[in-house]
Amino acid sequence: MDRRSFIKTCSTIAVASMVDASLFSELLSAQEGMFKAYRKALLIKEDGSPLSEADLKPHTAYIFFYPHVGTPCYIINLGEEVKPLELTLKDGKKYRWQGGVGSKKSIVAYSAICAHQWSYPTKKYSFINYYPPDKPSEISKKGGIIQCCAHLALYDPKEGAKVVDGPADFPLASVVIQEEGGRFYAVGILGVDQFDKFFETYRRELREAYGTTAKARELVDSCKVVEVSKYVGQVIYC
Repeated sequence: MDRRSFIKTCSTIAVASMVDASLFSELLSAQEGMFKAYRKALLIKEDGSPLSEADLKPHTAYIFFYPHVGTPCYIINLGEEVKPLELTLKDGKKYRWQGGVGSKKSIVAYSAICAHQWSYPTKKYSFINYYPPDKPSEISKKGGIIQCCAHLALYDPKEGAKVVDGPADFPLASVVIQEEGGRFYAVGILGVDQFDKFFETYRRELREAYGTTAKARELVDSCKVVEVSKYVGQVIYC
């Protein structure tokens, strides 16, 4: 490892001080440059109690915000084991996605910000949504996918949210979930981190929603998990 890589690695380790050491070591060894640790945040229910596996109905999309106050994510119980796999980006970079968590290894979590032009769910509407297997998209005819109706980018949540079709160049970023004693914690982001572009593109909208972009950028200590249908006023399917 050269000096530059060594310094980068040391900096990453410092940022990841709150992440379980064994988990982080595994990620770091396999994901150089693709994993970024953020503040460890407990996933909670609307009443403030810790989220449990039983709270996640199969094939129902839930929204939470991580690692920033203003960056939405989806957590979905896909109802069956989701195995780890290696993803390859167009530039040749590779990273190993952790697969599902929970007793059945069926729970996955991703950034809900589209990897194409950063469409995202708001309280008013959402163009990017999960389509259960029994409710496929009318346009793509596919179910069990995450699809953005803005420009028809399709992602497969069973395969690390890799691009299935459409204009996106890389998968949705994955939220790394750590399970401890039946509780779930978000500990970092795996994949291509587009948060800076997101905050720049939607700075006006984020100011309206949070008062300032600085507020929207604040890191979270806990993440309230809510059904998308309860958070979003109009879920737009296509």
